[in-house]
Amino acid sequence: MRHAILIPSILALAVLLAPAPAVALKKAPYSAIKVEVPAPFEGDAAFEAMRKAFAAAVDKKDLAGLVALVAPNFTWTAGGEPSEEFDGKLDALHNFKVAFGFREAGKSADGETEIGPQWELLAAFAADPSLAQEPGSPLVCGPVTAKLVDRAAFEQAMEKVDEDDDPTDWIYFVDEVTLTGTPTGGSSAGKFAKTAMPVVSLYPNPAAVKPPAQPKPVSHVELLLPSGKTGWVPVDKVRPLLIDRLCYAKSANDDWKIAGFSQSDY
Repeated sequence: MRHAILIPSILALAVLLAPAPAVALKKAPYSAIKVEVPAPFEGDAAFEAMRKAFAAAVDKKDLAGLVALVAPNFTWTAGGEPSEEFDGKLDALHNFKVAFGFREAGKSADGETEIGPQWELLAAFAADPSLAQEPGSPLVCGPVTAKLVDRAAFEQAMEKVDEDDDPTDWIYFVDEVTLTGTPTGGSSAGKFAKTAMPVVSLYPNPAAVKPPAQPKPVSHVELLLPSGKTGWVPVDKVRPLLIDRLCYAKSANDDWKIAGFSQSDY
């Protein structure tokens, strides 16, 4: 089961990218990928109370307190379709527990799993303040990610730059940023805004550090420009494009519940 959660911090970006082997990426030109970003969601008092209870339950590793916040119609999707492990014949709590590693799929009791329990992943969701309401939907999901202006162009770009059918990590930025030739500066590699680009490498590279030495915080990300060249940008200027998100919805009683787990399309 794949869980790829990125939150807007240097540590989170490094945690996601560093443990995996470097992805082979073709430095080929591709059409610029434009994105739109939804307006941030402004929650009410009930929403804030739910988020506070969620964070407290995760901090205490209080499973009973956590599942009390799960909606009876909790859904689990991957790429917009029901996850292969989502069991529509069983209740919401079963599916929530399987999704986050508290229970094996097909089992009726909680216990050790290959992936969990995913307390760290839930803590990332609880801590991330970026939330947006899905267009035409009661769901409020976070972390916020951008919407592709042209999905077909994005898929074509992925085909051009990915190697061995292994998707590359993509980031985006909204405000205009200037990419540089090296992580420490150098000449401008171009200015971009409301654009997504694939990640080439990190600086300093955590994967290059041998235990017991501790890696230094990642300060810059190398990106593949549409021209096929590369440029560097400070990590705090970018956000992940392809992420897993947790979604919330207001119940008939006007309280908020955890209503869905939406895994990335790719």
